[in-house]
Amino acid sequence: MSDFFSKLEAKRKRAALTESMTIRVTVEEDAIIKELASVFDLTRQDLIHDLIVEYLLPAWRKVESDSTPTAPPPPRDDGCLFHYVLNTNKANSSEDHEAMLSEGIAAAFEDGYKEKIDRIKKSDMVFLYESGKGIVGYGLASGVIEERDHFGVPAKTRFQRLDGFIRLSKPVSAKEICQRLGRTIRFAQTLTYLSDGKVLLESLKG
Repeated sequence: MSDFFSKLEAKRKRAALTESMTIRVTVEEDAIIKELASVFDLTRQDLIHDLIVEYLLPAWRKVESDSTPTAPPPPRDDGCLFHYVLNTNKANSSEDHEAMLSEGIAAAFEDGYKEKIDRIKKSDMVFLYESGKGIVGYGLASGVIEERDHFGVPAKTRFQRLDGFIRLSKPVSAKEICQRLGRTIRFAQTLTYLSDGKVLLESLKG
């Protein structure tokens, strides 16, 4: 019986981490989906979710890996401060995303990504970007590198605390960011340097 309750609890936790989604299809498409679900003894929701896992998520991984890197930051002259957009990793882990926002930290996870936090220096401005929504908060980097476990693996999370962190009540979408800066930016990368980040900051404060 205890094993049964454990399974129910695991299912409840999974459900709590999901979001509902509505799509519109034609009558004919709906009939096909229902028939296909019936053939494989699935609900329509399960069938569509399996298609997302099988096809859409790999497409996202490819976009993420193929994303053209932005121009690297110039040399730091005269104490120049930089502006960065940091992805909150929600596409990979909602827990990572929530930790960054609730704690007001700039973090990256796992080898090959966490090292990017070292580029951020004291008092650099960091905008936190949530996939699918946009910039959701910002603050000034402390300049102090810290590490902690990531899903039980030691030192796989590297982060800096963001002084004066502000969590926005309404996200600023990728489209709005591009409009405010007057250029196109792709935000699939973990860390993006903004040469015109001061313009974005002023628009957020205004």
